[in-house]
Amino acid sequence: MDDLSAREIEAAVQEALGLFGTSGSVSVQGRQIALHGRGAPVAIDLEQLVEQWPLLPQDLRTRKASDIARRLAQAHRAVGSLAPPASSVAARPARHIVIPIGAVALVIVVVLVAARMLRSRETPAALPPAPETTAGEDAARNARTCEAARKRIYSGASMGPFELAGWVAELWLAMPRGAGAAQAAAAQEPPSAEAVGLSALIAQGKLTAGADAELAAVTDGLVEIVPGFDPEEAGRSPSWRAITARFSGGYARAYFDPALRARFVALADRMADGAGAELGALYARCAHLPYHDAGAWFRGSDPAAAAAALVYSSGLFAELAAVDRGALTALGRTGPIDGLRNAGASLDLAGLGKLVGAHGGGIARGGAGSVVITFPVGGPTRATSASRIVARKLQVGVGQD
Repeated sequence: MDDLSAREIEAAVQEALGLFGTSGSVSVQGRQIALHGRGAPVAIDLEQLVEQWPLLPQDLRTRKASDIARRLAQAHRAVGSLAPPASSVAARPARHIVIPIGAVALVIVVVLVAARMLRSRETPAALPPAPETTAGEDAARNARTCEAARKRIYSGASMGPFELAGWVAELWLAMPRGAGAAQAAAAQEPPSAEAVGLSALIAQGKLTAGADAELAAVTDGLVEIVPGFDPEEAGRSPSWRAITARFSGGYARAYFDPALRARFVALADRMADGAGAELGALYARCAHLPYHDAGAWFRGSDPAAAAAALVYSSGLFAELAAVDRGALTALGRTGPIDGLRNAGASLDLAGLGKLVGAHGGGIARGGAGSVVITFPVGGPTRATSASRIVARKLQVGVGQD
């Protein structure tokens, strides 16, 4: 158990208890929190809160603490109402006075408790206002949350329900340049959905119903079309142009939802068709980091192109080097994409399927005879592992099998 998190939870709940008219001291004991005040102590379960606490934003911490304080206060009052009355040893002559007064007091207590319960049902206790944060503070918190999630998934753990802040999903699509364009300047014009043939799927930063009806219903998502190469990458691949569709907010959460992953993969195919892409990759990453994680879909016009898409978009952007850039440069002067395709010319569908299948990947034929490699949502590091094996097969990998 994280002692720092336990102490922070105690302090937050202690402060919130005053809002519910309850006094006493609180202490976290394992997965429970106890309240010691007048009468018998009470305790309630915290479940996974101690582990999740470091990943929660401040406003959610405040709400969680307020909810725990409310439950403790209710439990404390319930235990107090069950306490036996003090025994009476009063003399017989005084009994005629004590009994009527006790009866009146009991009626008053019952009426007050009933009125309080009625008010609590009709008007829930107001939560304290969430503290305001700056954009910089939010970005820093999201970065910490995302990095903590990366550490978990690369240690073999699954992603928890509070770990999706700071992530973006990206769809990278690459197309050959037209005749004579390879000799043009490498700089790219600002891309847009209309310019790349995706206006039927993306409008005003949102997915349309034509893209996917269920994903279009996500209200807090944003999709942006940005260059798929930075200037240095564009200079190394002059015969190619690329765009990236960046999904953030609710779309990024949907990407990690097992119930919606298949829709995202189908959307990637539709967008690749619309843009006329020969290579494509769908993955997620921390918005502030360059590393490509949680790969889901890689597509090429043939097995060699699909292998190139996997190695280029996953292996080249792995935190732990998967591609020997010197060996990649030595493949030829036409650039890394063409070099990888040429290196994989001997790969067939069965051979590529065997390589990626060893790491949980599937392979199938897609639209227009394309080859599609997919990885399940439950294996967020499998694409990176598979890219290492395929890179070695293409003689540009790091290490040995």
